[in-house]
Amino acid sequence: MLTPARALLLASESDPIPSVPELVELDRLNFRPRRGQLTMIVGQPGALKSTFALWWAWRTDLKTLYFSADMDAHDAVTRLTACVTGEKVNAVSEALDLGAEGLYEDVLDQLNIQFCFDSAPTLDDIADEVAAYVELRDAFPEIIVIDNVMNVESEMGEQHAGLHLVMKEAHRLARTTQAAVFVLHHMREEGSSADIQPRSGIAGKIAQLPERILGVAFDGMSDTFRFYPLKNRGGKADPSGHSSLYLSAMPEKATFGAYTYPTWGGYTYGQES
Repeated sequence: MLTPARALLLASESDPIPSVPELVELDRLNFRPRRGQLTMIVGQPGALKSTFALWWAWRTDLKTLYFSADMDAHDAVTRLTACVTGEKVNAVSEALDLGAEGLYEDVLDQLNIQFCFDSAPTLDDIADEVAAYVELRDAFPEIIVIDNVMNVESEMGEQHAGLHLVMKEAHRLARTTQAAVFVLHHMREEGSSADIQPRSGIAGKIAQLPERILGVAFDGMSDTFRFYPLKNRGGKADPSGHSSLYLSAMPEKATFGAYTYPTWGGYTYGQES
């Protein structure tokens, strides 16, 4: 039990993660993932969720533990290397196939990201990996990414009950470690995969616990990455999925850049005011 004054000290430790210049429009919506809180990134398959989460964690330069159940080591490391070096993912992959991994070791050694590549981790496995991280670094990670929630094994036999349990434990993990915890999850495959789907389309209906939910989509015809808060405690959100912010996506380099919004007659279309 805490007095309000003691609770104020605890609240002061829930810092937002550092702003990323490409995502300044999320700051304007007061969408600031915080340490000690749970953020969900949702989209249909092929929405670049994993690439975006890995890029975002790298851009913050915070100490990150990334549970990469959806991407194997080859995909995750080649994408991260391309993101950092500016090379194409295929070029990095070809270099690794030729045994030239030494080209990238020095660059990757300087990064604050550590991976777990268990394809179906249990909740106990996640707790053990966090404990091992603390044993190694004498501190909790500042960011924990679980990619994705449907890969996490639960003792609950029924899928929806299992998803709810995993989300409860992810929420508890954020409170316990004071890390900014991100979980990646799927939307039901309805409508166009290039459009953000409504919050009601989240598979398993597990939108209750995250403080923030970011809907994402990718239009491969224009290499445009769409994103917008579907839930945003203390800020602006659009649960319908009709609103969009944009990044220029470069999936061949596993990275994202600022989007140039069209203008006409001095008015900029599509940009939040």
